[in-house]
Amino acid sequence: MEEYKIYAHTPPHLYQAGAKYFITASTYGRKKLLDDPAKEKLLSSLARACAKYGWQLEDWVILDNHYHIMTTAPSAEVKLSTFVAEYHKFAALFVKKNNAAARNALKIFNNYWDTCITYESSYFARLNYIYYNPVKHGYVKNAEEYQWGSFYFRHLNDKAYIENLMKKFPFDAVKIEDDY
Repeated sequence: MEEYKIYAHTPPHLYQAGAKYFITASTYGRKKLLDDPAKEKLLSSLARACAKYGWQLEDWVILDNHYHIMTTAPSAEVKLSTFVAEYHKFAALFVKKNNAAARNALKIFNNYWDTCITYESSYFARLNYIYYNPVKHGYVKNAEEYQWGSFYFRHLNDKAYIENLMKKFPFDAVKIEDDY
């Protein structure tokens, strides 16, 4: 069932069973609240939410104030907002407990943005975008150096495939709001 759901303070989200989704979210006010332990908690919360709701995590990158993930939706309809709220909830509780700057914060994560991927070239360009986000934001000079992303592990296991992918589907043509 394809339909747009309109919410008062969020962008519309299209749900399509079995589709690939590129999801981005930032911390509230784009504050750098995601240190290494918080990144680990966000990733483990994301893995638990995937298992609970049947989503499949394909690729990801977590930076200090935002993240990008590529997922596949389950065949049974599970609201995207329910899935995202699940992993945001546990990561936010961890950040509030362990980060003095966030202890009294009302919100840890801002809204999320998603794209339902419909073209193969769009899918691969967004994968490259995920892979090269740490380079774009100046965390590292080479994407394979950044350990809080799936590229680190993929590059170790299949370097030739990854390098071909990067040449064939450049990420710099992807228009994504990402001024974090």
